[in-house]
Amino acid sequence: MKKKRNGKKAIPQKGDPDYLTPTQLRNRRKRRAKQQKKQQQDKNGDLTLNNAVAADGKSNGDKAHNKNISTSKKDPSMKYISDPTKAPIAQAAKKYFKPILQSCTTNMFHVHLGPLYKWRTVSKLAVRPDASSKVAIGLFLPQSHDLLPVPKCLAHHPSINRAVECITNACHDVGVIPYQENGEAKAKKDDSSDDASEEVVSDTKSGIETGTGQLKYCAVNVARETGAVQITLVWNTSPPQNLENESKKEEGKGSKRKHEESIDDPVLEKLVTKLLSMSNDSKNSPTNEGDKDRRDAANTSTSNPIDEKPAPKKRRRGRREGKSNANASLNPDTQTDHSSVNNNTNIDNNKSAQTTSKSKQTKSPNLNLHSLWINYNPSWKHSNAIFSFDASSWRHVHGPPTMIEHLDFGKAREQMAANNKKGGPLLANPTPPGYPIPLNFPPNVFRQANIDAFTNIIGRIRERIQKLASNNDDIACVELYGGVGTIGLHLSDIVSSLVSSDENPNNSKCFYESVRKLPAQTQHRLVYKQKNAADMVASEHSLFEKSQVLIVDPPRKGLDVEVVDYLCKEAYKTMKLVVYVSCGFQAFQRDCDALIKSGRWKVEFAEGYLLFPGSDAIETLAFF
Repeated sequence: MKKKRNGKKAIPQKGDPDYLTPTQLRNRRKRRAKQQKKQQQDKNGDLTLNNAVAADGKSNGDKAHNKNISTSKKDPSMKYISDPTKAPIAQAAKKYFKPILQSCTTNMFHVHLGPLYKWRTVSKLAVRPDASSKVAIGLFLPQSHDLLPVPKCLAHHPSINRAVECITNACHDVGVIPYQENGEAKAKKDDSSDDASEEVVSDTKSGIETGTGQLKYCAVNVARETGAVQITLVWNTSPPQNLENESKKEEGKGSKRKHEESIDDPVLEKLVTKLLSMSNDSKNSPTNEGDKDRRDAANTSTSNPIDEKPAPKKRRRGRREGKSNANASLNPDTQTDHSSVNNNTNIDNNKSAQTTSKSKQTKSPNLNLHSLWINYNPSWKHSNAIFSFDASSWRHVHGPPTMIEHLDFGKAREQMAANNKKGGPLLANPTPPGYPIPLNFPPNVFRQANIDAFTNIIGRIRERIQKLASNNDDIACVELYGGVGTIGLHLSDIVSSLVSSDENPNNSKCFYESVRKLPAQTQHRLVYKQKNAADMVASEHSLFEKSQVLIVDPPRKGLDVEVVDYLCKEAYKTMKLVVYVSCGFQAFQRDCDALIKSGRWKVEFAEGYLLFPGSDAIETLAFF
C-alpha cells in the first residue's frame, strides 16, 4: 500500500492573491507573537475581576459563541482597582519627577485618589452582536475588538447602568440590528488601550472600519444633580436629506433646528419611541410636536413602558375571563365551595398574568431621561471616529439642548480627601467664585468623565492664580485646547481678561451661553476664538505678548509642535506662568523635557490625579 505524500502547501508567488511581502510576513509573525504573549498573560495574570460581569444573571454554561463577545474576560478598566496608586504609569510619574522637583518648595510628586466606584458620568460604549445576534453593549478589550458587556460596571454612575439596560431592552424589543465589522479586527493603537478617559477604544492602526448593521455606539452623559441621562445613539447611516438641508439653512444664522419631522428610518423611529415611552417624564408635556407624536404612538402601542403586549388585547382577555366570575375576581374570599373548576382556573391565570406582568416590569428600570440625540455616522474605511462632528450629522430629538453642570470645590475636596491616606498631601482649598458658573454640555463637546475629581485640579489652578493676582494688578490669560471653558471660566473673577480657544466649532456657543449667566461687569472680559492651538500661536502674536498666564489642556498626544516652539523661543519673554494639564503622561514627558532643555522654563510644582482609578492612566498638573 502506497503511503500518502504529505504534500506541503505551495508558497504563493508574486502576483498570487495570497502573496505577502517579507515585511508583511514579518509583521504577521509579530502580531501572532504579541497575541500569544497577551493570552499567556491573561491566563497567568492576577487581575481583579469585575463582579458585575458575574452578576449579570447568566449561568456559567451560557457562553457566547460569537467570537466578538467575551463573557469570561475581566473589565480592563478595573485592572489596578485593588491599589490604583500602584498602576505602572503612576509609579513612572513619581520616578520622573523625583529629580525635577528636588529644588522646589514641594519636592515630592503626590498622587491624589478619589472615589473608586460610581465616579464615571460620561461613557461611550460599543454596540455589537451577542451570541444570538442581538444587541450587546459594552467595552472593547485592550488590543482587540472583542466586546465585554458590563451591565453593572462598578465605575459607572448607576444612571449609566440603568440607561444601558433600557437601551439594550429597547433594541431587543424593536429588532435593532447591532453593528458588525467586516473581517477580523486588528491590533489597536497603544495610546488608547489603557486610557479610561475614553471607554471605547479607537479602531485599528490601519483606520479601516467597514461593516453592516444599524446601531454602532451609544453615549451616555449624566447630570450629577438629578441623575438624568443624555443619550446619543450613533446610527450607521448617512443623515437624512432634510437634516442636511436644514443644517445648511441654519449655518451662520444661529437659529434653532426644528425637530417636528418624523425620523425617516422606521427602526430608528421605533427605537426612539420606545426609549421615550420608558422615560420618567413620558407622562409630562412633550418638548416639541415630534415628541408628542412619538409618545402618542407609544401610548397606543404599549400598555406600559416595559410590557410590550398591546393594551386592547389585554382588555378583551380581561372581559372574557372576568364576565362569568366577576364576584370572584373582585373578592375571592366570598367564594363558596360550589365554585366551578373553570372559575378557579381563571382566577389562577389572572394572578399568574399579573405576576408575569410585574416581573417583566422589574426587568428594566424607568429611564431618567434628560435628552435624546441621534448622530448619523456611516462606517467609512478612512475613519474610525465614534461620532461624526459634521453639523448635519446631529439630530436633537428630545429634551434640553445642553446639560448644565456646576462645580462644587468644597464637595469635590471632601470626596477626594476621604480617599487619600491620612497625613497625605493637602488638596487645594481655593476661595470659590462669588457667583455660580454654569457649564453647558451638549453631546458634541468634550466633558470630563470624572468631573468631580477634575474639580480639584481646577481648584489648584485657581489657588495658584489667586496667589499670582495678589502681587499683580492685571492678569491677562490665554487658554489653548479650552473646550467649553471648563477651566478658564472658573478664573473669570480673578483675571483681567480671558481668551479661550479650541478647534471644535460647537464649543463657542456653549462658552457664550455660560458667559451670559455671569455678572454683566465680567462678561466683556471673556472672549472665545474658534482656532486650534497651532493657529493661535501663529496668528495671535499681540494677544500673547499682552498675556501673563497661559493654560494648556491638550489631548493625549500632547502639545502641538508649534506651541512647544513658541514657548521655548518667545513666550518666556512675557509669560509669568504656564499651566499644563495633561491626560497623556508620555506626551507630557516629551513636552516637559523640551521646555526644561530650552533653559527658559523650570517646573515649580507638579502633582498627579487618578481620575480613572483602576486603569493605567494619570492626569498630571504642572506649573512652569
